[in-house]
Amino acid sequence: MANHQLLDNVTHKDVKVDTQMRPGRGDDISFTNVFVSEFRQAQGCYPMFFRKHSQTGKFEAIALFGFGEQENLYLNDQGWQANYIPLSIQRRPFLIGFQNIQKDGVLEKEPVVFIDMDSPRVNQENGQAIFLDQGGQSEYLQNISSILQSIHLGHQQTNEFIDALLALDLIESVSIKVALDDNSQHELNSLYTINEEKVAALDGDDLQKLHQQGYLRMIHMMDASMSNLSVLIEKKNQQL
Repeated sequence: MANHQLLDNVTHKDVKVDTQMRPGRGDDISFTNVFVSEFRQAQGCYPMFFRKHSQTGKFEAIALFGFGEQENLYLNDQGWQANYIPLSIQRRPFLIGFQNIQKDGVLEKEPVVFIDMDSPRVNQENGQAIFLDQGGQSEYLQNISSILQSIHLGHQQTNEFIDALLALDLIESVSIKVALDDNSQHELNSLYTINEEKVAALDGDDLQKLHQQGYLRMIHMMDASMSNLSVLIEKKNQQL
């Protein structure tokens, strides 16, 4: 269970975060969220899909790391084996939360930083200090705050991208069967991708609108990322 605490420089003055990427530190996951602002970097390393959130049922964009539950083929004892690490991995063990504040007599939600104190990265001996001795934010925490801000904006930007695709009925379910060298098979279900045939059949106005919004480029990036499925299969075969 996670133990999320509102971060402050008194309660957490001695807390450090081990930033080394290793198995068993919370990153043994088969996928993570990615946002349109990082599509360019992510598409060069990972196959990207859409999936429906288990609680909300809304589509979200993901980078795929493995074929089984809690399988991350990009992670080993030597670290993270890819040139780019998604923002939703970089931010751990921190996350954005919201608290209600009164501003000019109006109740507003203000984003604040939480830390998961049960994360295996959190300790008081080794790693990056969160706060300086005088109580100010360390350079590490300032970088984390920037990442969290990018994620906060990224949710809205990615939702707008997905809404545009849904409005044109461009998202379709996909089932992927993977055959491995040991003759085993993995079937990836509950994934969605962009229907390239429907994109190609769009009329000029819809196509121009996608281009103006920058979404046509994002579509092509997601399509290009599919070549990384062969990389994932090779990693799995090497593990076997």
